Amino acid sequence: MAVSILDVAKRANVSISTVSRVVNRSELVNAKTRARVETAINELGYRPNAFARGLMLRRSEIVGLVLPDLHGEFYSEIIRGANIQARESGYNLVVFSARDRDDSQPLLNAIQRRTLLDGIAVMVSELTDRTQEVLAQVPMPVVVLDGDVNGGPHDNVVINQREGAVALMRHVVHACGARRMLFIGGLETNVDTIARYEACRQVLAEIGRDIDPADVFHLDYEYETAYNLGTQRISDWIGDGNCVFAANDEMAAGILAAANAAGIAVPQQLAVVGFDDTRVARMTHPPLTTVRVPMSRMGASAIELLCERIGDMERPPRRVSLSPELVIRESCGHALRV
Repeated sequence: MAVSILDVAKRANVSISTVSRVVNRSELVNAKTRARVETAINELGYRPNAFARGLMLRRSEIVGLVLPDLHGEFYSEIIRGANIQARESGYNLVVFSARDRDDSQPLLNAIQRRTLLDGIAVMVSELTDRTQEVLAQVPMPVVVLDGDVNGGPHDNVVINQREGAVALMRHVVHACGARRMLFIGGLETNVDTIARYEACRQVLAEIGRDIDPADVFHLDYEYETAYNLGTQRISDWIGDGNCVFAANDEMAAGILAAANAAGIAVPQQLAVVGFDDTRVARMTHPPLTTVRVPMSRMGASAIELLCERIGDMERPPRRVSLSPELVIRESCGHALRV
């Protein structure tokens, strides 16, 4: 038979309301009484009814995390960091995906169906005016990941994409001798693709060069599509000083696989670099030069901000910017020039 709050009250010789205050961490209970109630709870194995407790507190103690996808190490690391932080903050985490693409309605629908959440962290890949309108309609605390809404009503966590991509590009240009860049990104409207492509153009401009529009490809961040592109085009990309900058490690791995299948030596005949530093970057042949993104920390920071916002709805919005780190391995050709 389940232990009730009345059983705890009788064991501790206090009222039901006193037990409730202890369970809900009220400051109105003195230390001696609190210790007696907690002892009774432990001895009886009492577990509060989460639903009833939520009604009393007007909180569910559940927060949500919305991602564009749940597949792959990039997202799993964000989830891992978010879950650890949620537990440390006394919350449970629920995770779901909502692909936005050109229409923000799926994102809005996905959020509005989660009305029992105390707050929600949302990663947006396409930060359009419509997406910002959608986020403004959400009737709960919101933290935005990856989309820079500085000056808006929401807290947000961003990776300094440009800083990482500029460091990578300066390395391949100055340390590896790259002169012709081929850029493979996601959709043209994707916020990460935009930042990484602009960094590519910036560093090329520093040495008086630009990227040929014919050398720019917009895919979907997937290994298979990059591999298919590579099998069709890679023979045209071979050359001393030529380098493929893939906007994530999955696509870079696809290009490396296509090169290996075609008998093209990387980096001797073509350099390849990626972004994110997921595990695949260490498993390719050769290992991939890339930019390490603090994925787990990104998820943790988003939930930390969210819990702070739930506790203080009046504080000004905060923006947390995380710095990536250049990771040099063999695929860029640096070792050939040392």
